[in-house]
Amino acid sequence: MNSKVKSVALDFIFGGAIVAGALFVASLLGPLYGGLLAGAPIRAGGTIFLASLHRGEEFAREVARGVMLAMVANVGFAVVLYFCLPRLGLYKAFVFASLAFLALVAAMARLGS
Repeated sequence: MNSKVKSVALDFIFGGAIVAGALFVASLLGPLYGGLLAGAPIRAGGTIFLASLHRGEEFAREVARGVMLAMVANVGFAVVLYFCLPRLGLYKAFVFASLAFLALVAAMARLGS
Protein backbone atom coordinates (compact mmCIF):
# COMPACT_ATOMS: atom_id res chain seq x y z
CA MET A 1 0.00 0.00 0.00
CA ASN A 2 1.24 3.48 -0.89
CA SER A 3 2.70 5.36 2.11
CA LYS A 4 0.46 8.37 1.37
CA VAL A 5 -2.63 6.14 1.48
CA LYS A 6 -1.40 4.60 4.75
CA SER A 7 -0.91 8.09 6.18
CA VAL A 8 -4.42 9.20 5.25
CA ALA A 9 -5.88 5.94 6.56
CA LEU A 10 -4.10 6.42 9.90
CA ASP A 11 -5.33 10.01 10.12
CA PHE A 12 -8.88 8.90 9.30
CA ILE A 13 -8.86 6.13 11.92
CA PHE A 14 -7.29 8.43 14.54
CA GLY A 15 -9.85 11.19 13.90
CA GLY A 16 -12.72 8.72 13.92
CA ALA A 17 -11.54 7.28 17.22
CA ILE A 18 -11.55 10.77 18.77
CA VAL A 19 -15.11 11.44 17.59
CA ALA A 20 -16.26 8.00 18.72
CA GLY A 21 -14.60 8.54 22.10
CA ALA A 22 -16.37 11.88 22.59
CA LEU A 23 -19.72 10.30 21.71
CA PHE A 24 -19.02 7.40 24.06
CA VAL A 25 -18.23 9.80 26.91
CA ALA A 26 -21.43 11.71 26.08
CA SER A 27 -23.45 8.49 26.32
CA LEU A 28 -21.90 7.66 29.71
CA LEU A 29 -21.61 11.06 31.38
CA GLY A 30 -23.94 13.29 29.39
CA PRO A 31 -23.68 15.67 26.45
CA LEU A 32 -21.84 18.41 28.34
CA TYR A 33 -18.92 16.09 29.06
CA GLY A 34 -18.97 14.72 25.52
CA GLY A 35 -18.79 18.30 24.25
CA LEU A 36 -15.96 19.11 26.63
CA LEU A 37 -14.00 16.16 25.30
CA ALA A 38 -14.81 17.02 21.67
CA GLY A 39 -13.52 20.55 22.22
CA ALA A 40 -10.52 19.51 24.28
CA PRO A 41 -6.96 19.81 23.02
CA ILE A 42 -6.88 16.08 22.29
CA ARG A 43 -8.48 16.73 18.90
CA ALA A 44 -6.17 19.59 17.96
CA GLY A 45 -3.25 17.91 19.70
CA GLY A 46 -3.78 14.76 17.69
CA THR A 47 -3.86 16.76 14.47
CA ILE A 48 -0.67 18.60 15.37
CA PHE A 49 1.01 15.36 16.43
CA LEU A 50 0.15 13.66 13.13
CA ALA A 51 1.28 16.76 11.20
CA SER A 52 4.62 16.54 12.96
CA LEU A 53 4.99 12.85 12.13
CA HIS A 54 4.14 13.41 8.47
CA ARG A 55 5.73 16.79 7.72
CA GLY A 56 8.07 17.72 10.57
CA GLU A 57 8.06 19.98 13.60
CA GLU A 58 8.10 23.32 11.76
CA PHE A 59 5.03 22.30 9.78
CA ALA A 60 3.35 21.16 13.02
CA ARG A 61 4.18 24.52 14.61
CA GLU A 62 2.36 26.31 11.80
CA VAL A 63 -0.58 23.93 12.15
CA ALA A 64 -0.64 24.81 15.87
CA ARG A 65 -0.74 28.48 14.92
CA GLY A 66 -3.71 27.82 12.65
CA VAL A 67 -5.44 25.81 15.38
CA MET A 68 -4.91 28.69 17.82
CA LEU A 69 -6.57 31.14 15.42
CA ALA A 70 -9.36 28.69 14.60
CA MET A 71 -10.26 28.35 18.28
CA VAL A 72 -11.87 31.79 18.09
CA ALA A 73 -13.96 30.65 15.13
CA ASN A 74 -14.88 27.42 16.95
CA VAL A 75 -16.17 29.43 19.89
CA GLY A 76 -18.18 31.60 17.52
CA PHE A 77 -19.65 28.50 15.88
CA ALA A 78 -20.63 26.98 19.22
CA VAL A 79 -22.15 30.22 20.56
CA VAL A 80 -24.26 30.81 17.44
CA LEU A 81 -25.35 27.17 17.39
CA TYR A 82 -26.23 27.23 21.09
CA PHE A 83 -28.47 30.27 20.73
CA CYS A 84 -29.95 29.42 17.32
CA LEU A 85 -30.87 25.77 17.92
CA PRO A 86 -33.95 26.42 20.05
CA ARG A 87 -35.15 29.26 17.80
CA LEU A 88 -34.35 27.98 14.30
CA GLY A 89 -34.04 24.21 14.54
CA LEU A 90 -31.11 21.98 13.68
CA TYR A 91 -30.51 22.68 9.99
CA LYS A 92 -30.94 26.46 9.99
CA ALA A 93 -28.90 26.75 13.18
CA PHE A 94 -26.05 24.80 11.57
CA VAL A 95 -26.20 27.04 8.51
CA PHE A 96 -25.97 30.21 10.62
CA ALA A 97 -23.27 28.75 12.86
CA SER A 98 -21.27 27.66 9.81
CA LEU A 99 -21.54 31.13 8.28
CA ALA A 100 -20.34 32.65 11.54
CA PHE A 101 -17.47 30.17 11.60
CA LEU A 102 -16.44 31.03 8.03
CA ALA A 103 -16.57 34.76 8.73
CA LEU A 104 -14.45 34.34 11.85
CA VAL A 105 -11.98 32.05 10.07
CA ALA A 106 -11.56 34.68 7.34
CA ALA A 107 -10.96 37.35 9.98
CA MET A 108 -8.51 35.17 11.92
CA ALA A 109 -6.64 34.22 8.71
CA ARG A 110 -6.15 37.91 7.94
CA LEU A 111 -4.89 38.55 11.47
CA GLY A 112 -2.59 35.54 11.30
CA SER A 113 -0.88 36.47 8.05
